[in-house]
Amino acid sequence: MNRLGWIDAPGRSLAQFARLAAFAEAARAGGLTHTLVCGMGGSSLAPRVLAATFERSSLEVLDSTDPAAVLAAERWHDPHETLYLIASKSGTTVETIAAYRYFAARARPDQFVAVTDPGTPLETLAREAGFRAVFEHPADVGGRYAALTVVGMLPAALLGVDGATLLERALALDVAAAKALGIRLAEAAVAGRDKLALRPPPPTASLAGWIEQLVAESTGKEGRGVVPVVGCPDTGGPDVQAISEFSADPLDLGAEFLRWEYATWALCERLGVNAFDQPDVEAAKTFARAALERAPRARPERLPTLSPEALRRAAKARDYFAILAYLPPTPETEARLEAVRAAWGRSLAEGVGPVTTLGFGPRYLHSTGQLHKGGPNTGLFLVITAADAVDVDIPGMGRTFGQLKRAQALGDIKALLAKGRRVAHVHLARPEDVTALAAV
Repeated sequence: MNRLGWIDAPGRSLAQFARLAAFAEAARAGGLTHTLVCGMGGSSLAPRVLAATFERSSLEVLDSTDPAAVLAAERWHDPHETLYLIASKSGTTVETIAAYRYFAARARPDQFVAVTDPGTPLETLAREAGFRAVFEHPADVGGRYAALTVVGMLPAALLGVDGATLLERALALDVAAAKALGIRLAEAAVAGRDKLALRPPPPTASLAGWIEQLVAESTGKEGRGVVPVVGCPDTGGPDVQAISEFSADPLDLGAEFLRWEYATWALCERLGVNAFDQPDVEAAKTFARAALERAPRARPERLPTLSPEALRRAAKARDYFAILAYLPPTPETEARLEAVRAAWGRSLAEGVGPVTTLGFGPRYLHSTGQLHKGGPNTGLFLVITAADAVDVDIPGMGRTFGQLKRAQALGDIKALLAKGRRVAHVHLARPEDVTALAAV
C-alpha cells in the first residue's frame, strides 16, 4: 500500500480545517467543552503534544489500560460536558475499543466522535451507535505519520489552536534540509552513534515524545535502528548524537512534524529498512491475546527472565537501559521512575554508558516496542508490574482493565524473550514500591 499520503497532508488538512473548526465550535455550543482522546501511538501522541505545547487544559488523552488511569480519566472532567474522541486507524485497537466500551456506558452516543480508516469495525460501530460524527483517517497514511491529518488537526480545532497558520508553516518547510537531517542521522548511526538524544526547548519539549515513536518504530527492524532518548540528562557518550535544533514557537509544530517525517523517511532509506511497517509489533499482541484466554485463576506462568542484579551484570558497552513500567501514568509515579532511571544510569555508566529510556506500558508498545524487538540487541529491559489497588470491568469484553494490562505486560515479555533480549521482570505489591529499585 502507498504510505506516502503524509506528504500531501498539510495541504489537504488546510482545505479541511474550516470544517473541523466548525465541528469543534458546534460541539462547544452544545455544551461539550472538553475532549478526552482515547487512542494509542500515533492517534494519541500528536493530540498530547498539541495540548501540552499550547498549554490548553481542555483536552486529555487516555492511552493506558491501567485501571487507575481509566478512573482518573473518568474523573478528569464532568462526563456530561466531555466529547470522547475514539481514534484508531485499524478500528480494532484493543486499548481504544476497551476505553470506548467503558465510556459508552457512561455517556450519550452524541458525545462520541470516531477517527478511523474507511470500512473498519470502528466505523461500523460508530454509525450504528449514532456517534456525533465519523472522520476518515487517510488510508495512505500510517498512524505515526498522521499528525498533520485529521488525527492531529481535529484535536487542534477542539483546542482552539490556529490550525491554518500551523499548516501554512508546514507547507513552507525546506524539504531538502529535512531530508539532509535524516541523512546526517543515518551517517552518524552507521558510524556507531545510534542513540539520538532529543532536546527541544521548553515551549515545545513534548515534541520529543512524538519523535521518539516516529524514529523508534520506523527504524527499529532487521537488527538495525536508532534509539531515541527523551529526558535523559547525561547523554554524552561516544554512541550518542544530540539534536537541539528545534523551533520554540508553538505555531511551528506543523513544520516540525513534517520535518521529522521527511528526516525519518530519509534515515530509514539510508539504513535500508522500510519506514512504514512494524513487523514485530504483532508478536506481543498475539502473546497478550493468548494470556487473556487463560483462565483468570490459572497459575501465573514462570518465564525465564533475569533478576535485576543479573540484568545489570549482563550489560555491555554501547547498550542502553529501558524501564518498561505497567504502572499508573501519574506525575508522581513518573518522578519515582525517573529516580530509578537515574540510579541505573549512574550504576551502568562505567564501561557501558548512561543512556536510559523510560516508557509506560502499554503506551510504549505502540511507540518503542518495535525497536525493542526488531532493532539491535543492545537493550537491557526492566519490566515493572504491580498489583492494582482497584480494578475496573470492561463492559462487553468479559475482562477487566487490570487483566488486560497484565496480559499485555506478559505478552511483551514473551515477545522480547523470543527475540533473545535481556529482560528482567519485577512485580511489586504497590506501585509506590518502585522506589526500592533505585538501590542498584
